[in-house]
Amino acid sequence: MRLCLLLLPAVFFLPSPAAAEEPSAGLAKEVAELKRQVAALAADPGRGLKIGAVNIVRVFDELDEKVDMNAELRQLEEKRGAKIRELGEQVRNLDEKAKLLRPDTDEARDNAKLLEEAGRAYRAYRDETEDQLYNKLYDFTLNIYKKIRDEVEAYAREGTYDIVLRTRDIEIGDVDQGMRPRTRYMELNRRIEGRTVLFHRPAFDFTKAMIERMNAKNQRTKAEREKLQPGGAMPPPPESK
Repeated sequence: MRLCLLLLPAVFFLPSPAAAEEPSAGLAKEVAELKRQVAALAADPGRGLKIGAVNIVRVFDELDEKVDMNAELRQLEEKRGAKIRELGEQVRNLDEKAKLLRPDTDEARDNAKLLEEAGRAYRAYRDETEDQLYNKLYDFTLNIYKKIRDEVEAYAREGTYDIVLRTRDIEIGDVDQGMRPRTRYMELNRRIEGRTVLFHRPAFDFTKAMIERMNAKNQRTKAEREKLQPGGAMPPPPESK
């Protein structure tokens, strides 16, 4: 199992922040905000409408904080995998031993008890550490998404943007032709629905500016943190129990 904060479909892969809200709830919020901004513009008819666009998924993917989190997750995953293999080997050894013992002996009954305890320990550790990893992913995703939203709002206010639209780079025509027809059709529809902005001028896209601003802030934060630590070393990630 490989943990990585990629926006790809996998067991532990990080889901896209764009899917965090239900479509109906998100649409209602966007409509309400658009109405508010249109009303404000109507009060000042001499001012033109300034619209910007940001690819939230790309910002998320290219943040230095995500690179750091991936490194931490790899360490936790390696430690977790080693422990799971160790516990699994104990279960297998006891299971193999059970096959060689006569069922009606004390040794067989003792071994069965040990096997049950080993299996329980294996499942408990596997499930507990899986929950810990998901909690870490949840906390990180929520924290970074809030940072992105705050940075977008700050940039929009500085640039006097009236509306900022969320964009996504979704290729419509490269759906895997090896899929079953129904699955291929569903995937095509998902991609079409995922394109919230069909066209915008490149000059209105400030995705790169978001990445640069947020990475610069992260570098300043890391520099300040390293000043407080001897040798500038980062603290090791917490051990999984």
